[in-house]
Amino acid sequence: MAFVPKPNTGTLWPNNKTSPNQPDVRGDLHLDADMVRKLVRASEDGMIHISVSGWNKTIVGKQCISIAASEPYVKKDKVDEEVPF
Repeated sequence: MAFVPKPNTGTLWPNNKTSPNQPDVRGDLHLDADMVRKLVRASEDGMIHISVSGWNKTIVGKQCISIAASEPYVKKDKVDEEVPF
């Protein structure tokens, strides 16, 4: 059975660099289309912000960074439950 990635996850692997300008790690990120559409609609300045988290892991005996993407965290205003009169 073929590998099926989980939505909004990916992996970065060490890159076999042949020049100092090449990236140290490379990989893929598999984004859920519904999340991308929602982020595009919410964009106010033409920029799409995606939060990314990463974990150092060993997969099939190789070191890598497992990554996950999510919508940006938005701090909610604390609503005062007490109504002033």
